[in-house]
Amino acid sequence: MKGKLVIILVISLISACFIGCVEQKTQETPKTEVKEKTLKIGTTMTIKTDNIFSDYYFSILAKDLTHRGLIAMDSNGGFIPDLAYKWETKDGKTWTFYLVKNATWHDGKPVTAEDIKFTIEYLTEKVPIYKRHWSMIEKVSCPDEHTVVIELEEPTATLLVDLLVMRTLPKHIWEKVEDPLKYDGDDKNIGCGQFMFERFDPAAGTIVYRANPDYFGKKANLDKIVVKIYKNTDTMVMALRKGEVDTIYFYARGLDFIYVPQLLQEGNIKFIFAPNLGVGCVLWFNNHVYPYNITEFRHAIGYAINYEKIVEMITAGYGKVPNAGFVPEGWKYFKETKKMEYDQSKAGEILDGLKFIDVDGDGIRETPDGKDLEIEIIVRSDIAQNLRLAELIKGDLENVGLKVKLKPVDLNTFRAIVREKSHEVLISRTTAWGMMMWGGYGSGYIDARNIGWANVTDPEFYKIVDKLLISTDENEVKKFAYKIQDYYAEKLPVIPLYWDVHIQPYNEKIQGFVFNPIYGILNDESLHNVKIAS
Repeated sequence: MKGKLVIILVISLISACFIGCVEQKTQETPKTEVKEKTLKIGTTMTIKTDNIFSDYYFSILAKDLTHRGLIAMDSNGGFIPDLAYKWETKDGKTWTFYLVKNATWHDGKPVTAEDIKFTIEYLTEKVPIYKRHWSMIEKVSCPDEHTVVIELEEPTATLLVDLLVMRTLPKHIWEKVEDPLKYDGDDKNIGCGQFMFERFDPAAGTIVYRANPDYFGKKANLDKIVVKIYKNTDTMVMALRKGEVDTIYFYARGLDFIYVPQLLQEGNIKFIFAPNLGVGCVLWFNNHVYPYNITEFRHAIGYAINYEKIVEMITAGYGKVPNAGFVPEGWKYFKETKKMEYDQSKAGEILDGLKFIDVDGDGIRETPDGKDLEIEIIVRSDIAQNLRLAELIKGDLENVGLKVKLKPVDLNTFRAIVREKSHEVLISRTTAWGMMMWGGYGSGYIDARNIGWANVTDPEFYKIVDKLLISTDENEVKKFAYKIQDYYAEKLPVIPLYWDVHIQPYNEKIQGFVFNPIYGILNDESLHNVKIAS
């Protein structure tokens, strides 16, 4: 008994000493809180829900934050591995992709070939836009859990471009969902990207992403990304100046040019000036609607527009007058076609020749059947720059006797209109990816068989596009790239309004941004290089 008391006493003394030592040490060296490395991004993209299928801009954020595809594109515009570490095709019709073996979903389950197969089949069936993007895919199979074989209806040289839009889905979640546009389960944003979706607060206008510790690729130097949504650019730019956000982001657009001079005066703001492989803004005709189906009428509109004034007023000198060939400089096999020309006298002569004449003297031209020649132009209300541009174009067209009605619409309405092709004329940009898709060189926007905002069904145009879709020989690609630019310049199915550059401002404490031609600074390569200086 006495021995036991000694042991208990010794243990008590040791415990007391240990506790006392710990308490003393704690007092001497107080524990410092580790500060999270958080990148704060401001945006004016309108985001209303956290469903990647029903909210366009939320889906854009998901593409390189929470979700991954088979392949990706690097800052030089080349294809690089993503979930597929290599791929091959012998005939352009059957493509084989070999998947990395260490990718997992955010819930810990492995990413397999079945997930890829399911994603392609599910999105093609359930989400309308993918029916056009992947219309050439005939069959997807999985020889094993890390190999995917995609068979096409016919050889296609541009499959990799079309696969860039893939947001791979976990089959074990989505196979139970009948309508992806309405699904609101807590697991709807589980992906396999380097960031995990944490929360969306519509009232506060914030979206929070947390770094994924189990990401299969190179991990980011960040712990968290916070996206702050602003109602207008003025407020967002002020937040950047005050350091409340580190940078800004708007998919396929840089900062509105009018804000650049004031930010250039800020000592703590730096800029990336990057070539825009999209077209800054375009006047889109529905080539199936009278009188926009008349080539001469489209040329008359082309002559009526003051491009130099647009460059001065809208791009603050950072843009330039475009060529009639539509495709901007910087593209491989760019061809120097004639520049768009402002000549209202010539516009008037063409309109007179088409018998569009102001018969009653009210200043508005009439069609041959006596109706006022009125043009309705749809313009997106979420982009203030486009609204200003629309007013300039309205003034130019009214100067040659055309009645113009501007119809501002929100993004969802705009997308419904272009999907149904119920418009006469639109004002909107193109994205770099949009210029790459289908046969490339903007063909997907023009071709009625694809997105087809211009709704062109001309057999001559189809022949050019069909050659671009299948050509792998560089001489052939060059030949038909030149042909399509000549077609644009001659037929003028759409009017490019200006070419420009992307202007990306950011706080000087942020280092390592890598600009991507499709996703700007919000891309995988950029995010794992970003560092926040203390």
